[in-house]
Amino acid sequence: MTWLQALISGIIQGLTEFLPVSSSGHLIIFNTLFGEGEGGGLAFSVFLHLATLLAVFICFWKDIRALVRALWLMLWDLVRGKPDFKTPERRFLIMMFIATLPATAAGALIKLLHLDSVLENILVVAAMLLVTAAFMFLIDRLNGVYTEKDAPYRIPLLVGCLQAVAILPGLSRSGSTIFAGVLGGFKKEFAIKFAFIISISAISGAAMLEGYDILRSGELAIDPVNWLIGFAAAAVCGVLAIKLIRMLIKNNKFWVFGVYCVLASGVAFYAALR
Repeated sequence: MTWLQALISGIIQGLTEFLPVSSSGHLIIFNTLFGEGEGGGLAFSVFLHLATLLAVFICFWKDIRALVRALWLMLWDLVRGKPDFKTPERRFLIMMFIATLPATAAGALIKLLHLDSVLENILVVAAMLLVTAAFMFLIDRLNGVYTEKDAPYRIPLLVGCLQAVAILPGLSRSGSTIFAGVLGGFKKEFAIKFAFIISISAISGAAMLEGYDILRSGELAIDPVNWLIGFAAAAVCGVLAIKLIRMLIKNNKFWVFGVYCVLASGVAFYAALR
């Protein structure tokens, strides 16, 4: 792997991890059109996942710090026998837990039933990109009123269910969770914050699964300079992607991603039928 390949890989990872265009769908389209490309391997992929985690922490550091503090205090209250789940931060933690459950169950089910082949089907990618496009067009027409202070728990359940379905390639995880939050009644700004903070568990889970595969294979070749180039590119592009999303949703410009996904779907159909 050259430094240029590492740089490009980091840019692609940082952008597609957060922009609502489906990183897995783009990878399948690329591999279908051009074959499996030479990359840095599974360990490098895990390293880039850690970079995108850093991007989330940079953009939402104040919120994450408040949630960590609230978690410790909530656990301490439980130990003392005085549970309190009414503060905004503690309600946020409960909503995070609710939203994480469906995706965890879906991932385990796919592994148990050996349905991994569905996650690599180019026609599934093409169809799900159209669904993602529909979500993007609809987000501009929706807006809610709830935040962590008063949101009913049915909304994070809806977010979690769509996050579970977004395991399908071509259906953007970030796009699906933002859409579900706004559809359920979250304010757009809060829907974005909630979607990206719960992505911490999704990204961490993916990194741990890949890390387990690395340990089983016993293969870990590190190229420090190129890995750092890829890491920096992924982290910087991840921050920029999150900032772009926050700007576009305020100005009702999510239709831009909808147009892009329609075009990407056309490319996927071409790749499948050529």
